Amino acid sequence: MSFRGFHFGAKSSLHPHGHDEGFTYPEHIMADKKKFHLDELLGAFFLAVMALITFVNVINRYFFSASLAFSEEITISLFVWITLLGIAMAFRRGTNLQMTNLYDRFSPKLKRISIAVSGLIGIGVFSFLIFNSCREIYKNMTFYHTTSESLGVPTWIYSLGTPIFSLFILKEIISGALKGIRENSSTKANIGNAEGGK
Repeated sequence: MSFRGFHFGAKSSLHPHGHDEGFTYPEHIMADKKKFHLDELLGAFFLAVMALITFVNVINRYFFSASLAFSEEITISLFVWITLLGIAMAFRRGTNLQMTNLYDRFSPKLKRISIAVSGLIGIGVFSFLIFNSCREIYKNMTFYHTTSESLGVPTWIYSLGTPIFSLFILKEIISGALKGIRENSSTKANIGNAEGGK
């Protein structure tokens, strides 16, 4: 039984050569790291803000024996946002955990079908999340008018990250699925050319 990073197309493993001579990043991850991605920039910024707030809170507790009550409210919301951005990055890099024993035995055609089905399921799940989060935001803006306990900020502001950053995930699911289908189509063509040359 093998565990591999989730990738819609070709096999992606933390040990692409099948041995454990220390950890090395797969080539597609190294290539991705050289490109600019907005989700990575936002994730790094939010993480820095969380670290700064936590540091200030620790200093405040140590020297003044008091905590910043609002800090937990902000850090929890940022944590949710970072989680969504991390999901998008994992889809793009193919690092979501999965078992590929069955998938590896599929023909290129079955692989394309499974990629399309899993892609459609992912699109459906996050489209559902976007729709319902937008509906809740609209209700909070127009009807409930709820505010947070510590800062008194309208709660819909914290909820904005869910539909916005879910769009990043949708983008990566779609691009990953299309890439996987293309890769398996080229694999089929290469097999046909090899058989024709015999």
